[in-house]
Amino acid sequence: MTNLLIIRDFLKAFFQRYERFLVPVVRFLYAMMVLIVFRNLFGYSDTLYEMPVVLAISFVCAFVPTGVIYIMMAIIAVMDVMNLSTQVALVLVIFFLVIYLLYLRFVPGKSWMVLVSMMLAIKLPCLVPLLAAMFVGPVAIVPAISGIVLYYFSIHARQLEPLINASTDDVSESQIPYLMTTLVGDKEMLLFIAVTAIIIMITYLIYKSSLRHAWFMAIVIGTALMIFMLLAGSMMIEDDISVFTILLGSLLSGAIAIVVQFFKGVLDYGRIEIVQFEDDEYYYYVKAIPKIHIAEKDVNVQKFNERDANSDDYE
Repeated sequence: MTNLLIIRDFLKAFFQRYERFLVPVVRFLYAMMVLIVFRNLFGYSDTLYEMPVVLAISFVCAFVPTGVIYIMMAIIAVMDVMNLSTQVALVLVIFFLVIYLLYLRFVPGKSWMVLVSMMLAIKLPCLVPLLAAMFVGPVAIVPAISGIVLYYFSIHARQLEPLINASTDDVSESQIPYLMTTLVGDKEMLLFIAVTAIIIMITYLIYKSSLRHAWFMAIVIGTALMIFMLLAGSMMIEDDISVFTILLGSLLSGAIAIVVQFFKGVLDYGRIEIVQFEDDEYYYYVKAIPKIHIAEKDVNVQKFNERDANSDDYE
């Protein structure tokens, strides 16, 4: 445990020292990850996802705010889907605009949640609810749900591709109604939306409670509830969600959340302090729980001049 704490403190100190250089690297990797997910979800344009283009877009994203990254990624997704259908691309434009105008404009700094919530594409359904509850709170429910809708939108858009290739007037007129009907009627999507919202709320409430080891309890209970609710929900809607995928993905998500929380900080419950003070109107009881840190050794090395030391022998 001590070695892990030493490594954690070293990495945190390293990041704080070189933050101005490491933040662009993180944004670069984040943008590249989103583009890779877009290629797997949409992928109607080969040009947009060629490696030089991906590197160039990711490089630009490394030096712009997250809100600008959201706009850039929205434009790329729309340009990609236009190769499938202009009407489907129009639906995607409306989706991104609604999320931006009704949510992101009033809650700045949370645009990354919409894109990260597509973690369903890499089979980690529990990761976003856990991290959203731990670092953002209930306000993350909207972008988390938006990411889920975007993921299932890509699935139904791809199912529409054979009909679009038929090139008939009837198909052209029915693209948007067909897409909206299948999307709204997708029971699996609705299940993930409901479970995600519930897990974020429950995990957040436990995480912010005054219970001992609340963070660990929040992650374990959130992961267990996610598995139970998805399995029970899949049986209720008679959907063929893979049990192995749910178990493995949720357990892996819980493990990642524990690692992330470890780097954020774990508490030393053996040194709890209760502080009491008052003012003219209130009397306060404050429970203070210190975070676990490895104390740096304060070693003072005093250097002696060898010549002076030898001279003392002759006195």
